[in-house]
Amino acid sequence: MTFSIIIPAYNAEEFLPRCLESIFSQDFADYEVIVINDGSTDGTSALLEKYAAGHSNLRTLTQSNQGMATARNRGLEVAQGEYVLFVDSDDELIQHALSALAQKLFGEDIVGFGTRIYNEQTGTNTDYQLSTVNSQLYSGWDYFNQERLIARQVHFVCIWQRVYRWAFLEENHLRFADGLRRGEDDFFTTMAFLHARCVKTIAEILYIYHVRPNSITRSIDLKLDADSWRVQKLLADTFIPMQNIEKKAIYQVLASNYINHLSVKGNTLSPVEWQQFREVCVTPRHRRLYRIARTSPSLLRLYNRLCSSLR
Repeated sequence: MTFSIIIPAYNAEEFLPRCLESIFSQDFADYEVIVINDGSTDGTSALLEKYAAGHSNLRTLTQSNQGMATARNRGLEVAQGEYVLFVDSDDELIQHALSALAQKLFGEDIVGFGTRIYNEQTGTNTDYQLSTVNSQLYSGWDYFNQERLIARQVHFVCIWQRVYRWAFLEENHLRFADGLRRGEDDFFTTMAFLHARCVKTIAEILYIYHVRPNSITRSIDLKLDADSWRVQKLLADTFIPMQNIEKKAIYQVLASNYINHLSVKGNTLSPVEWQQFREVCVTPRHRRLYRIARTSPSLLRLYNRLCSSLR
């Protein structure tokens, strides 16, 4: 069993050493680390040179700043391991993560595992396991429809809570949408589960997710929000024409995204494609909100405020 660990790094000098140390201290030998320096302007480059001199299994790639999606794609192009792990540069692997995975992998396309959430402001840890943990094997789309809408501490689409069989990704041409800086997990994860034939979850906590107040997932930026809207369009264009698959869960996700988009006053990221919005409204609540939004987005915002005040 061999692993490729793919890490995009942009101005990561402050926390990348912690990430790399957690990987190079693994009690398992057969892995490679691929760090993509995504146009860093701090000391990330010098730091990577230092680590590369001491670790023959570290490969570094450099590109102009293009975002995590493009960086991860570059890592996938050169990966040589049987399984791929995606690690964010400000996170860590539990010390025994690779050896634990090696004992549990038997050719599955995707295997999920637990996460330790570390809050850097409070200094507290919370261990989080996937909602379904058993030895049962699922098809990817069955698992997606069972799990996607469940409220959870770690968002379902976060790619670092799973390991992926590299040949499976290649056979199905699974890549991130180039250029995205937000929402890239959403499209990739959804498409991966659409194609996966064999999925399982394990109970072990193997990843440490650091919650930082200034991380990209917690920042507000119109360009980043436009990326999220681009993902919405990609998913709608992909799934609405599809036949002979269960679409209730993905449609509920898409309908909620349209409603959230229209609920933000002054949101002019992209014109709403009303026909697509109407198509994905399969629940009575979503159909009601569609009719309100179609009348006036301002009326939708007023309706949402009234509902919130009554709770």
